Amino acid sequence: MNNSGGNMEKVLVCVGPGKSTAGVIRAAGKKAEALRAKLFAVYVETPRSSILSEAGREELLSNLRLAEKIDAETITLTGRNIAKTIVDFARERGVSKIYAGKPKPALPFLGWSPVDQLIRISGNIEVEIIPGETSEALESHYVLRGSEISLSDYGTAFLFLVVATAAGFLMFPKFHLSNIIMVYLLAVMLSAIECGRGPSIMVSILGVLAFDFCFVPPRFTLTVNDAQYVVTFIVMFLVSLTISHMAHLMRRQTEAARLQERQATAMHGLSAKLAASRSVENTLQTGLEYVRQIFDSHAVILLAKESGKLDIAAGEPSRVFEKDFTKEMQLARLAFQEGETTGWGTRAVSENHLLFLPLRISDASLGVFVLRPENPERLLLPDQRHLLESLIKQIALSLEVELLSGGDSGSSA
Repeated sequence: MNNSGGNMEKVLVCVGPGKSTAGVIRAAGKKAEALRAKLFAVYVETPRSSILSEAGREELLSNLRLAEKIDAETITLTGRNIAKTIVDFARERGVSKIYAGKPKPALPFLGWSPVDQLIRISGNIEVEIIPGETSEALESHYVLRGSEISLSDYGTAFLFLVVATAAGFLMFPKFHLSNIIMVYLLAVMLSAIECGRGPSIMVSILGVLAFDFCFVPPRFTLTVNDAQYVVTFIVMFLVSLTISHMAHLMRRQTEAARLQERQATAMHGLSAKLAASRSVENTLQTGLEYVRQIFDSHAVILLAKESGKLDIAAGEPSRVFEKDFTKEMQLARLAFQEGETTGWGTRAVSENHLLFLPLRISDASLGVFVLRPENPERLLLPDQRHLLESLIKQIALSLEVELLSGGDSGSSA
């Protein structure tokens, strides 16, 4: 796809998890090529992205890679409303047409689907619905999975509850019960901000019970003589859950914004360092050290010789290959030959959490970047994997420039 030209038409395809999205991306690529238009492939990361299943994460990464293969510019945005975020981006970039997959039929009480909202608020931007292989919504493949909240977070949240109860005892003789409820709601909010959703839900439940037991007559019993307090408990619990949920979303949004800032800084920093490199060896060492520091990992770079054999060109293999060297090298050759990432978090799973990323330019591979992260689970996140692959692509492009300019071939083993 030719993306040159200042007055070129711009189109956008919505990317998300799901096998049907691949068909939408391919169709959008063909349409953009026919229009000689620049294609943006946009994924919107919402707070719900934190509960994206492992299968969903892998499909999302596969779809982003597919978009890059058809020369689309992949963009990851952060927002609470998928449709509004996409439309705002489209208007800012002068996009004339948006391609989206056909969603599942939604029940009326569930409200508008992201695609329905997209059509409703798109204004003068044309929206074209492309049926995928199956009818899936933009938001799918989400599951509730165990959080990473530690026991200390629950202890901290319980401490907030104890403090709120103590404050309630100090206020009880002089203040109305409604004021004590506000103190418990404050404890819920602090728990959600500082400790996460699980602890704040715990405080919501225990707060209602503590309020009933300590302050509602008859005191020091869970018996309720006045029926109006039942309504008070229900409202208090629902408000507590709402505060907990909103605080959780705000926390996720803040984390996502910080992550995007770190990603942009990482991309810019690597570009600057690679631009200052003046040989193949310097390029390899610069890229290796940069990725190692960002992802807290050990790494080696394998380059292909004229014979097609992969040789170690940078890094310490003893810190990366710790088990079956022959088997791991087979995975490296697979990544090199197929031009696809293999190892940890992919279908070709490495037993010791190794990730093999091809140093690919155009339709050829120059070698393989092998990574052994200290925290492998981190690379299961779509944004982290996509950042890593973008950095590897930058290294490959710089390496190609050095090789074409006749730079030093560097060391090998």
